[in-house]
This record gives sequence, structure tokens and C-alpha cells, in this order.
Amino acid sequence: MSVRHLSRTSLTRTIVLGIFAAALLAIAPATADAGRGPLHGLTYPSKIGAKLIRGIGNVAFCWVEVPIEINEEIQNTDPLSGTFVGLGEGIFFTGKRAVLGVVDVATFPIDIYGNNFQSIQRSEFPFIDEVF
Repeated sequence: MSVRHLSRTSLTRTIVLGIFAAALLAIAPATADAGRGPLHGLTYPSKIGAKLIRGIGNVAFCWVEVPIEINEEIQNTDPLSGTFVGLGEGIFFTGKRAVLGVVDVATFPIDIYGNNFQSIQRSEFPFIDEVF
């Protein structure tokens, strides 16, 4: 194979991947709202699906609690004590979120507490308050 043939193949692949990515980005907002019907979150499959996603997300992102708590404590107090207090709180909330995430994943077919996770946890995902 010549160098010219490889560069043409590479260019074609890049163009095809670019078109695919643009199409995916174009339809993503439409599909995000497509599931928001009148019974969204009220049926058994949607509740257990949300519980499974919440559990996986909490297990995967439980570590985010540490920097969030450190940042919050530094903003409320001084940098030195905020770092140590925030680290302690972050470790506590990380453990709590990880355990609840594992429980959610292990028991997702059983609707234990419905969509009322606020009674146990501050937010559905660790960084959701900072985003919205």
C-alpha cells in the first residue's frame, strides 16, 4: 500500500466518523425528552430502571463527594480547616453513597423506597446540585 492510499482511507474514515458524531449530537436532545410521557417515573419498569441507573452512577461517581465537600467547606471557612473538615465529610458521604449505590444495584428489581431517595440521600447523583 502506498502512503497516498493510507491518507485517503484515513481522511474518509475521519469524515464518516465526523458525520456520525454530528448526527448523534443532533438526535440526542430529541431522544432525551422522548421518554417524558404522562406516566414517566410512575410505572414499575421506569422506577426500577431509574434505581439501577442511580445505583450504577452512585457507585461509579461516589468519589466525587470528596472534592465537592472540600470545596464547600473551604468556601464556608478558611482553606486549612475547610480542607480537613471537607475531607472528613467527603469520605463519610463517599462511603454512604457507595453503600447506597451497591444496595440500589443489588435490589433494583425490588421497589423498596420508590423514587423517594431524598429521605436517605441528599441528591440522586453526587454532582447534580452543582450542575442544575
